[in-house]
Amino acid sequence: MVRRLSVLLITVSLIAWGCALASAPTAAPSLPGTAGHFDDGQEAFDYPLDWNVLSGSGDEGGVEYVISVLGDGTWASGCGSATVGSVSSTICHADSASYPPGGIVVKVYRWWGGPLVPCRGDVQANATLGSLAVRKTTSGDVTTWEIRLPGSEFGQNNNVLVEAHTSDPFQLTKAEQLVASFHWIGNQPGMNCPSTSPA
Repeated sequence: MVRRLSVLLITVSLIAWGCALASAPTAAPSLPGTAGHFDDGQEAFDYPLDWNVLSGSGDEGGVEYVISVLGDGTWASGCGSATVGSVSSTICHADSASYPPGGIVVKVYRWWGGPLVPCRGDVQANATLGSLAVRKTTSGDVTTWEIRLPGSEFGQNNNVLVEAHTSDPFQLTKAEQLVASFHWIGNQPGMNCPSTSPA
């Protein structure tokens, strides 16, 4: 009975912690650069002025580093910290994004991944936007473009991904324009496959 009560109390505590995360008030996020132009000294891109800044940068549990989240919907991180006794840990589950009819949520992030991915010569793009050769994937209402680090491969740590949640073709075109405007600037993180030909 004591064990069941402990499990119940931990479960209720985690649910309450999750609810507190969802309802905690936060300051309006801002992005480096100017309105409609992101520039953090490592990468830059343009975005529509009618999109709101839903989130600024932040670590997502050591797997992703969010650069920005934009659009006219809502977005919530899947990560938060919890303390049980004297042990603190980061708990992550899938992000959540929702958008109104004709709306969009766009998440721009670096993929940090887990263990290093072996070099495989994986440089074959399937789409070209602006001067970028990218890898595009679509699953339901989510379209993702992977932008590989210069000189590296697809599927490697530190690549940038632009993930658009929308079912509206006009909004999807705006997301494609964001990707087409993307460019690397300044010093970049170390490459996993430095012998690969430049992007």
